[in-house]
Order: sequence, then C-alpha cells, then structure tokens
Amino acid sequence: MGIIMDEGMQYINFSVGDQIFALRIDEVHEIIRMVQVTTVPFGSPEIRGFASLYGKVVSVVSLRVLLGMPDQEDTSSTRIIVVPYKGGFVPLIVDMVDSVVSYDRFEEPAEEHRRFMLGVFDKIGFCEDHRAGILNLDVLLGSLIRSS
Repeated sequence: MGIIMDEGMQYINFSVGDQIFALRIDEVHEIIRMVQVTTVPFGSPEIRGFASLYGKVVSVVSLRVLLGMPDQEDTSSTRIIVVPYKGGFVPLIVDMVDSVVSYDRFEEPAEEHRRFMLGVFDKIGFCEDHRAGILNLDVLLGSLIRSS
C-alpha cells in the first residue's frame, strides 16, 4: 500500500457498527442529534425515511445499510452528519461521532474497500488496533442515487 500525504487536513472520526470512518471536515456541513424521521413503506432500505431539515423535506440515509450492515435501533449516541451533495444536503445516520483529528498521511485502502474509501489511517488514538477509513462520499452517495 502506498502512503498519501495530506498535510494539515482535519477529519471527523465516527463509528458505524464496529468500524471507524472519517470524513474531511470540509465535507461536513454540521453534526446534529437524531431527529424524528417519517418512514415510508416499501422504500429503498438505505433511506430510513424523511425529515425536515433547513425548511425542506429530505431523505435521511442510514450509513449502516448503505455500507452493507444491518440497521439497528437509535441510541443516545446516534448522530446525523449532514453533508453537502449536488446543491443540497444529505443527512447520514451514524452510530457515534468521536472526535476531530488531524492526520498527515494515510494509506491506500485494501482492494475490496477502494470502491467507497479514499484511504485508511492507522492507530487513531482511542484504540491502538483500529483503523479509520476515509469515506468517498461521491461514490457512496452516487451509488445511492443510481440504485433508486
């Protein structure tokens, strides 16, 4: 695996299931507590439902399901990371937001993760044996739009 330099960029670490992921801080509009979501029967499994955000009704996406994990009940740690995408905003449900961190470099992801990750950080502070995968929002959200 090659090493990619990324001087001074800050990332938001968060968990989905037992995996740790990161997004560049400039890809995050805001982080909010879980809001009431109106479910829609027979909808796409990645879409948890709809909610009012910034005066508009938007689809709320379960990042767990989008990444191929089973959905679960929300907890007091559940958060929504709101990301800008194609002129609007997409709320992504995550299990927990951990911290804002800076990394100078990261590795290319393993072959099986390259379709949705830009890179991987090792040893992210709170757990020596974890790695944080940097998500590629264009690929993840693009696949959601194409599958709808």
